[in-house]
Amino acid sequence: MTMFSISTAIAGLTTATTLYTDGDVLGTNPMSFNLGVDQGHITGAVLINATVNMGAVDLFLYDRSVTSAANNAAHAISDADRLFSLGMINFPACQLGQDTNGQMSCIDSLAIPFDANASNTIFGILVTRSTHTVHFGAATDITVKLLGVAA
Repeated sequence: MTMFSISTAIAGLTTATTLYTDGDVLGTNPMSFNLGVDQGHITGAVLINATVNMGAVDLFLYDRSVTSAANNAAHAISDADRLFSLGMINFPACQLGQDTNGQMSCIDSLAIPFDANASNTIFGILVTRSTHTVHFGAATDITVKLLGVAA
């Protein structure tokens, strides 16, 4: 059994002007995760936020790159792209992993099978499930790590 752990930082988060509201896409997506294997199971995930301002977040996973809504716009995906869905990871509000410098939310006991369409890569779109009260400090403040095993 081969295990993998891959981290990807987001890009394009809003750092000024309009705050995020429930259902908005976070950053310029989709995020890409080159897992090093083409098939397996995602068994855990970690969301790391360098700013203290985030509630619950969903990570929608796809077996190929799909067209995402723009940063800070309502999440919307075409019916055709929805067919490439692998599942969704619900990160709860980061209450336990929070300190004065940032937040962390961990999910274990996942069993999301994947079959990457090309290049051992799957893709994700982050969507906030709360309204933010402050802006992100940098456009790359969020990192997501996926953990799993190869088939």
